[in-house]
Amino acid sequence: MHEDLIILDRFSHPFIKLRYAEIAPTKRELIEHHHTECEIALFMSGTGVYRVGDKNYDIAPGDIFLFATNESHFITDINGFSYIRLHFEPRILWLDNNFSDPVFLKIFFDRNENFENRLDRSNPHAKMLCDLIISLYEEMKSKKTAYTAAVKILLDSIFLTLIRDYGFVNQNSAYTADTGALKRLEKAMKFIDTNLESDLSLSEIAKTALMSKNYFCTIFKRFNGISPWDYITIKRIEKAVELLKTTDMSKLEIAYTCGFNSPSNFYKAFRRITGKAPGDIT
Repeated sequence: MHEDLIILDRFSHPFIKLRYAEIAPTKRELIEHHHTECEIALFMSGTGVYRVGDKNYDIAPGDIFLFATNESHFITDINGFSYIRLHFEPRILWLDNNFSDPVFLKIFFDRNENFENRLDRSNPHAKMLCDLIISLYEEMKSKKTAYTAAVKILLDSIFLTLIRDYGFVNQNSAYTADTGALKRLEKAMKFIDTNLESDLSLSEIAKTALMSKNYFCTIFKRFNGISPWDYITIKRIEKAVELLKTTDMSKLEIAYTCGFNSPSNFYKAFRRITGKAPGDIT
């Protein structure tokens, strides 16, 4: 059983995706997957094992996990649990008039040696974080008047607690950028999102942001956690997965529709991003 909730940005692209799920006991093959969003996951009941890179974390009720963009993670053992998983694009932390403050990116992209993907269970602020995440889920589910404003407040409270009370970010570094540059970066990302089927070039994308290729790549990765090409590939594969689930198009048609110039490149990218073959998607 699962429930999916989404908040869209002003371009009708998903900015925040929340899933509440209850999963029966099972053991799964280790399959890496990658996405362009950051992730916060709260486990409300049950136990299991989370594999992050080459490290295993046991899961217990009340555990909260944090993952940056494109950070490999996978649950291998499930002893029956329920969880709330929050996915959000990093741009909600740096776009004007949206959700938050660029300094909160440090939680995901500027960590120190104390960081662990599973938050410290003994931290006195852990219970408050659990309550904030549950309240955020309830707001997105109920959609009461001004619920998106309530979600903003709850997200800011979550990020503020993480950056102040867990001691895993570099305190002596700044996460700032020229507002004009970030607006141009947003424009370039919109261009990518609406032209995934095209034969995109880095020069063309950087031009939409009025930046050199080198500077564009630098600022893109700094504020999104992944390179422009990784972002494009993951977005194309996400689109392919949706088409596989919702249309009768052939895999070859989907490959070209999603901007891949050959079936072999499509299959390689699909396996790398999802851990599966296109034929495994149902």
